[in-house]
Amino acid sequence: MTKLVSLLAGVVFLVGSVWVAAGAPDYRVPKTFKVEAQSVVLRLDPSVDDYSGSTTLSVNVKQSIDALVLHWVDLDIKSISLSSPGAKARRLEFKQGEYAMWHLSDGAAIAPGKYTLEIAFHGEYSRDALGLYKTEFNGKPYLFTQFETDLARRAFPLVDEPDTKIPWTMTIAAPEGLQVAANTIENATTSKDGWTTHVFNSTPKMSGYLVAFTVGEFDVTPIPGMHVPSVIYSPVGTGKDVGFAANRTAEILTALETYFGRKLPYEKVDFVAVPDFAFGAMENVGLVTYRTELLLRGDDAKAGQALSTVNVIAHELAHMWYGDLVAMAWWDDLWLNEAFATWMAQKVVADLYPQYNSRLNLPQQGALPADGLAASRPITKVVKTQQDVLDGLGLNYSKGHSILNMLEQAMGEDAFQRGIRAYMKKHEWGNTVAADLWAALEAEADFSVGKVAQTFLNNPGYPLLTFEGGKVTQQRYRAPGSTVSEAEWIVPVAMRYSVKAQVKDQVFTLDAKTQSVSDIANANWIFPGMDGNGYYVWYTGPARYNALINDLQELNDREKAALLVNTDQLLSADVVGMETQLRLLGAVVQQDNMQLARQALEGIREIAAMYTGTDLEKPLGDYINTVMAPWYERLGSVAVAGEEDAAIPMRARVMRTLAQYGRDESVIQTMTEMAGVYLASPAKVEANLGHESLRIAAMYSESPELADKYIAIYQSTDNATLRSQVTQSFYFTDRASVDRVFDAMLAGVFQSGDLQRVLSGLFYANTDQAYLYERLNRNFDQIVKALPQTVRGALPQIAGAHCNESNLGLLGKLYSEQGELYKRSLEKSQEAARNCINTAMRGEASVSALLRK
Repeated sequence: MTKLVSLLAGVVFLVGSVWVAAGAPDYRVPKTFKVEAQSVVLRLDPSVDDYSGSTTLSVNVKQSIDALVLHWVDLDIKSISLSSPGAKARRLEFKQGEYAMWHLSDGAAIAPGKYTLEIAFHGEYSRDALGLYKTEFNGKPYLFTQFETDLARRAFPLVDEPDTKIPWTMTIAAPEGLQVAANTIENATTSKDGWTTHVFNSTPKMSGYLVAFTVGEFDVTPIPGMHVPSVIYSPVGTGKDVGFAANRTAEILTALETYFGRKLPYEKVDFVAVPDFAFGAMENVGLVTYRTELLLRGDDAKAGQALSTVNVIAHELAHMWYGDLVAMAWWDDLWLNEAFATWMAQKVVADLYPQYNSRLNLPQQGALPADGLAASRPITKVVKTQQDVLDGLGLNYSKGHSILNMLEQAMGEDAFQRGIRAYMKKHEWGNTVAADLWAALEAEADFSVGKVAQTFLNNPGYPLLTFEGGKVTQQRYRAPGSTVSEAEWIVPVAMRYSVKAQVKDQVFTLDAKTQSVSDIANANWIFPGMDGNGYYVWYTGPARYNALINDLQELNDREKAALLVNTDQLLSADVVGMETQLRLLGAVVQQDNMQLARQALEGIREIAAMYTGTDLEKPLGDYINTVMAPWYERLGSVAVAGEEDAAIPMRARVMRTLAQYGRDESVIQTMTEMAGVYLASPAKVEANLGHESLRIAAMYSESPELADKYIAIYQSTDNATLRSQVTQSFYFTDRASVDRVFDAMLAGVFQSGDLQRVLSGLFYANTDQAYLYERLNRNFDQIVKALPQTVRGALPQIAGAHCNESNLGLLGKLYSEQGELYKRSLEKSQEAARNCINTAMRGEASVSALLRK
């Protein structure tokens, strides 16, 4: 996880040993002193619920101050002493301030100079998959860490801010026989009285949120082909399943080193398979953590499973440069680390593994719907708390990635790479703000990269470009009835267009509200998103848009994917009607590229979902059966040796669509039987099809026995993929089954990092959510407490109303009474649901007309 325009006007940030010269805002630690190094000593036993520790900070005080300021949360502080050479140690007291800051003082001034600050403390392990937390797997206890964004303070006192970038030295005592791993290589161990003390090398300079360690019984599997020490730690008994991930890591690392022109900057890079994780993975220096299913794929993986594994490995390893070696100065620049790592991962994966067609996974597909809401905020915003970071977190990845694609296209790949290499080299081991990046890129560009980027980062939303004759006009995208602030962007446009049956390319920059563009007045059609890039939505009028759909063969597959995304947003804005959307989806779903056809299938599924529970549900199901029949006949219901990778998820999705929306009884029966086989013997059913079969079996289950079985498998299996898939398949709709799932939640059956997936599945599957809200209302506080802290505020979006007026009322009633924590997420969830309902109402006549044909 990781952004770029400083909040702190006038502040000179610390790079290396340079002093910060100005004061900090009230939510930051004062810049009157500097922590130069920190060591942490911990005594950790996973079999108990608490631990003890001490930490020593080397502190340099620049000017006379009344108190030192550190962060910690829920720690029992035993003692604090401050010493300096030749002076008597001072015992400090502590007083709590705002933003989890504690003021350490003995009432006397602390004079300028160098000091040693020593703190002894006691803590309890978290159980919500955040901070220093305890979890169990197959009956054995483990300790893991997840410190981003501001969660290291749960584990030990520190200045928990990303620009406090210092060497860390970890010493961990644990019961003999347990493995202990940390950011660096272990350099010494001693054993006494049944405990082993592990001393690790000091780290290079790094932010505190990247500190990581783990304790437990692990299988330790070397990663082959690496030029630094590298192993995978996985829960004992699972080492046999890491082959696919291990065998692809070295080539991914080599590709990254080649792009950056610099070897991995750390002495080792180990991976950890974590069975209870609030996120997907975390780029801790030298000790990268992943949800177990991402690493435990066995020796072979196909399609989406393979792609998700290699993509996340590439993302986290890219962070060793973006975010770790060069870090943001403050969390308002989190987008930079995450956007770059996401962009870099797709580039590496597309080059190394073309069989996965990852270039067709456009980042704007995830960004545009969320960013198009009136409730969206700019990426660059004031960040004071963790909730500020989490508000719109996904846009740091997807919108940021889209912007980088657009800038790279405008500059050219080689120039962009040169700029990135110069940026990394100049700022390695330090912290940066946006201006540092823009300066490096502009040295290689023929336009002001910073001016372009800032219009997209500083404005919420994105432009809608409208082409009329030979002119193009921009305005902020909005759904009908939405009130949004106006804005203007500087937009690099790479355009493909057809004039008199000749297809031409043109690149221009739109830097005004309305602008003339040469040579397009007589264009038959215009496609202003060449190669699928561009962070904007566009419309060229009905005649040109229909002509483009008729001429789809002139676009490459990535451009066709972009056209699907563009039309979907135009539909939501009521710029085009449902007939245009259906016409495009019908054309693309017949394409030979199965991944592209699957994206069109998803669009058809979205329309079917809009009308679930209405008079159009049954005729839409009949239409879907007709459209999907050729695909089902072509692919069948079982995997075929030697088939292309894209056939695997396409088959699974076609069958699920026939069962879920077409209500094809024979397919429902087939998938229900497959689900039983998959649960009993996962190797006998292809994993993608197994997963979708679990969902369909749950949807059509009429007794709680299957829910009981899913819960039992979740608790007992050591197959990480099956466990993850079961977690995402609680699609039960009958009340008895829903009760069993809620009872399991309340009994603590589901690990904290999995609970949101279970809730999301229930709310997705139930068109009528009244009973779900009844159960959620009954035990709201208990369920919320079981979720990771970082997830709680997003509940209105996790358990959303979808496209249903009644559910929308229930959503508002529950969360409007729950306080400020849910306000932002509730606004977004309500707006998205309302937009969907309105789109469905506008399109009803078009859908009816199509079905009558």
